Amino acid sequence: MAGTVNPESGLLDQLSFALQSGIKLYKTVQTFQTQSHSALGLLEELDDLNGILSSFTEAFGASTDVELSALRVPLLRCGNACTEFEEEVLECLSRSGGNPTNFQDWANLRYMGGDIYGFRQLLARYKSTINIARIDANLHKSSVTAGDLEIYRDLSKNATNNIQTHLQYIDKKLETRTGAALDAEEIRLLEEEQTSLRKSLEICAQFSDHIDQIEPIPESPGALHEYKSNLNITTAKLESLLKDRIDQLVEKLKTGMVSEDDGTDIQRLQEILVAIYQSGRILFEAGTSLKENISTIENYATGDALQLAVSTSGKVIRGKNRGLGWRAWQVGGHMSDVTVQVIFRNALPRGISSVPDDGVYAVNSELVFRERYGPGYKMTAGNTAET
Repeated sequence: MAGTVNPESGLLDQLSFALQSGIKLYKTVQTFQTQSHSALGLLEELDDLNGILSSFTEAFGASTDVELSALRVPLLRCGNACTEFEEEVLECLSRSGGNPTNFQDWANLRYMGGDIYGFRQLLARYKSTINIARIDANLHKSSVTAGDLEIYRDLSKNATNNIQTHLQYIDKKLETRTGAALDAEEIRLLEEEQTSLRKSLEICAQFSDHIDQIEPIPESPGALHEYKSNLNITTAKLESLLKDRIDQLVEKLKTGMVSEDDGTDIQRLQEILVAIYQSGRILFEAGTSLKENISTIENYATGDALQLAVSTSGKVIRGKNRGLGWRAWQVGGHMSDVTVQVIFRNALPRGISSVPDDGVYAVNSELVFRERYGPGYKMTAGNTAET
């Protein structure tokens, strides 16, 4: 059995084990220097998983007051899966001659009865579960808006549906284990995965319950809205006061006891109201101008994404960049068209060139190009296509 950590050990040890297993598998696959789309996709999935594990490990080390015992089984399963798949890769390499640069048998790799794509989906489920547990832990020490809660509800719902679907597949496979001709090792792995999936569902359910109990903070209305609100309240009070004074004047007129001070008082109230009405008109015009000159942007992403909240025309920006993915790149502010183009050129072609021991990942645009389009070469300025 591949596990090198006690199943009853602390959660921090489980996180460390899963992270180290993921990094080790990443480095092993990276040594092949392959252009296989399957292998490059595996590297990308491992990079995302390792990033979430690294972030969670650092956050959990600073605070351990959140109950996350259900996460131990998925973490142990995640670490074991990475270790066992690495063993499968090395065994397949040995059978094919032992030269990593000439390895072409990615399609022949098998784990739990599936291929390399199935293993990538397995990692994606671990990543989803761990990410939900990480967000749930953060919610215990942060405030969120109603919009944030809706995003988290969708995240939990999608993860739950995915996990339930795969659990049904595992259950059915174990029920028909005799007809499926499964060996003892495959049955062991399937049973461990079955337990892990059930724990993952517990984590999603706990996350959903926590979301339902959170009282969201109100969205900030903005200074202009606050001024308008206060002005409306003041106007209403003055109008009521003026009406009362006029009613009093009418009663005094009936008795012939109206004084000069009464008329002065009413005139003063009328002048104040006129000034307030003018202020209201100014605020209305300012609000109209702001609507015409404000760019409202709201970005949301759950995966590896580039989020821009920028203005190239000088307009005021009112927006949010919200990303749940570990490698979500976020840019905001006023900049020129040229600067935005440079950001796109530098940020969109993202890949992984190496994983140093400190866990800081570098960018390799050539890797992503090969993943998307296959082999090729970079054209320099001045090159023209022949016809």
